[in-house]
Amino acid sequence: MMPSSRRRRGTLLALALTTPPLASSLSIPQTAIETINAGGIAVVPDFFSPSFVSRLRSDAVNLHAEGQFITDGLAGYGSSANTRDKRNFDPSRDRSVLPAYIPSKRTPGPFVSSTLGDADVRKQMTSNVASLRSELSIRLDRPGFDTPDGPENHEISYTRFGPGANLARHVDEHHEELKGARGWSAPTRRSISWLVYLNPPDWDANGGKDGGALRTYERRSRSAYPVGARNGDLQIGWLAPDDGRERPVFLDGRRDGRSGRCSLYVDSDDGGRRAYVTEDFDADPYLFLTGDFFVRNLLIKNRHLGRRFHYLEQPKSALTKYFRDDPGEAARDVAPTGGTLVMFDSVTLPHEVLATTERERWAASGWFHEKHQPIPTKQIIL
Repeated sequence: MMPSSRRRRGTLLALALTTPPLASSLSIPQTAIETINAGGIAVVPDFFSPSFVSRLRSDAVNLHAEGQFITDGLAGYGSSANTRDKRNFDPSRDRSVLPAYIPSKRTPGPFVSSTLGDADVRKQMTSNVASLRSELSIRLDRPGFDTPDGPENHEISYTRFGPGANLARHVDEHHEELKGARGWSAPTRRSISWLVYLNPPDWDANGGKDGGALRTYERRSRSAYPVGARNGDLQIGWLAPDDGRERPVFLDGRRDGRSGRCSLYVDSDDGGRRAYVTEDFDADPYLFLTGDFFVRNLLIKNRHLGRRFHYLEQPKSALTKYFRDDPGEAARDVAPTGGTLVMFDSVTLPHEVLATTERERWAASGWFHEKHQPIPTKQIIL
């Protein structure tokens, strides 16, 4: 258990709720820390006890029945996986959440209400999650987790997938320059994604009875260096290994202090400096309309290095469907077993949720945030 002096209340329970005792002693295996740093998904079974999971699930089910959840319309369902039938939209089948904050209204969400449902169990879970954040901040060496509590920090919610719902492949966070005008508008960005599954003990993801597995796309070769970001510069790609280990590729989007003036770099062999692999270039159009082919042949002048480059996720365009799959990826499915905690870097790991079958899929989920790097002194909105 973390010393009380290192517990921070994180999350959005910045409503002056008193932190209760933890439901259980938190202990994250060192292998989980190493997996996150290498760009994989860390899976910790039995993070919450069966009785605690049951109580959380009952709270979520009851609040959904009372109409407290918000349908976000992000899930897909239809005749084939990862498709959306907008003509037959059905909120009971879609993804819905019980959020702690509602950005469109700029108001606290029902998750933090002290009068709805079993507020005590949500408060207790939030305390566990805050302690987890403190532990990860230290062991992942991400002091940026220590951002002040606020409406845009450390998201947390209940999540429900209706029967048949799935969520298409994506990553949870992108470099500021890939977001266009809104890239520098928020004070923080997502750093670590986490979920604790709340499904009943008889959930069968692998046998086809219930489905709903989390499919991740990990690297076949272990990353040579920690993934995610370097001093605020987010990762956008990989260099395939020539020595058995891959290198994360980072985007410096503020060359000469100007937003939109970019260059790509990797860590030097000794890890002590940046090794730039491109000359300076403008974010628009290169980062919005190009795939691996253009970066390899136009931006990276060294042909040997260029052949090794691959985006984390190909930029979406009319050409996306013609891009080849990344041979450096390997799919891994994680069953949504009740009580299991999963964690991964929000920038680095592509993932999707496979379709459920006949039952609802429940989880508590969220993101730990870090501060954005400062707004460029010569900001240009592209």
